[in-house]
Amino acid sequence: MKNIFKTLIIVFSLILMQSCDEELIQLPNDSFSPTTYYKTGADFEAATRGVYSGFLNGAYYGGSLLSRPDIMTDNVILSQSGRRSNQSFYEWRQSPNLAWDMMSAAYIVTNRANLIIENLGNLPDGPQKNNFEGEARTARALALFDMLKVYSKIPTQSSNAADGLGMPIITEVDPAIRKLRPTVAESYSFVISELEAAKSLINANNGTGRFNKNAVNALLSRAYLYSGQYQQSIDASNAVTTAVAGLSTFPQVWVDSSEDGVIMKIDQDRILDGVGIGIEWSQSVGNTVRPEYVMEFDLFNMYTNQDVRKTTYAQLKLDSNGNTYNAITKMYGELGQVNGVVDPKIIRAAEVYLNKAEAYAMLSGKDAEALAALDAVRVNRYTSFVSGGETGTALLAAIKKERRLELFAEGHHWFDVKRWGEGISRSSVNGEFFDGTGTPAPSAFQNLAAGSFLFELPIPQAEINVYPEFQQNPNY
Repeated sequence: MKNIFKTLIIVFSLILMQSCDEELIQLPNDSFSPTTYYKTGADFEAATRGVYSGFLNGAYYGGSLLSRPDIMTDNVILSQSGRRSNQSFYEWRQSPNLAWDMMSAAYIVTNRANLIIENLGNLPDGPQKNNFEGEARTARALALFDMLKVYSKIPTQSSNAADGLGMPIITEVDPAIRKLRPTVAESYSFVISELEAAKSLINANNGTGRFNKNAVNALLSRAYLYSGQYQQSIDASNAVTTAVAGLSTFPQVWVDSSEDGVIMKIDQDRILDGVGIGIEWSQSVGNTVRPEYVMEFDLFNMYTNQDVRKTTYAQLKLDSNGNTYNAITKMYGELGQVNGVVDPKIIRAAEVYLNKAEAYAMLSGKDAEALAALDAVRVNRYTSFVSGGETGTALLAAIKKERRLELFAEGHHWFDVKRWGEGISRSSVNGEFFDGTGTPAPSAFQNLAAGSFLFELPIPQAEINVYPEFQQNPNY
């Protein structure tokens, strides 16, 4: 923990170098000294932009948080011709010395948000001040929520999950602070309380790439669902006014030509920022592709030919050796680009409807409402759609299936499997090529049992070394 806050000291300087992850390096251009800045509305505006830039770290929404939750499941398969990036996570070989260090990035976002909140007294009371506070509180709530998903149990995961180790709640700007881990229940309570507070402060519209009231309600629908508070998740979902992206506009969302159905995304500049989140999946080489991971054969076949996502999310592409893959093109680049540089989508209306559908399905006697929320997504994904009219266990299975199909490569499936208390089972025969041939996952990495300790990723050993009292996750 001390190591994290040594990193955060840098935020107080005029030139800040942000931590990086593997090949993705993000050099932020927003940093401030609290003794010089945080005096005017313009200062707080610039500082708020600095908060958003922190989300683009390579270990965070700039890469790993959007890729590893699929890489660690049965959604994708390792390409033998790629660079084998993230292979240790694909094979569940994570360890304290081979860890996903998202903590530094998330706590940098937290510290930047805390600096804004601490200095808000320099602004006059009014809507502008309230909005800056609402954005900052939303940012630090999301940062904590994301860490909880990675390093802690999820409340619905098991009967004792709420008593497990959460993540430190940091509201101070002291870079030398040390805090032990509270419970999962305490951590989720803070996330939800922050979002509920932000809801009454933040503007209804802050423009593209900024949190607003819809984004806060959408994140509440997710947080309440994860915590098993289903009626509250429904209420938050119902407060969201953004509609699900339609059939005609949906493919344009993924080349940043449309924002239809997008509630919150990190708006990056292709030239100035150039964070290639898509290179987690492949790199384009001339007219060929060098795949890192490709869509798993069985999952590819779950998308019917009437499903607009089938060609939006994956396409047949050749590598330099003439091998054909179901290459992941969801993050391939902006319109006309193949560099993997697109805006990371934090939350979309489709997820909110799926959150609502699942929450209704978990309540007795609410199948009709659950089906209506599910069909609000399906009617916008399938041509000539006719509802399946599912009920009971078939309805819940349909909701889970639709989450997998809709939210592929957006950083959800590992956490969904985890919070459902399920395991992972990969094919023993399907390989990486478009027709299922090729090299399957090794037998040792085909099955991960429900409840395995590996679902909670280890705290990086570097943090434990400088703060020995900080609790490592069990069994690491």
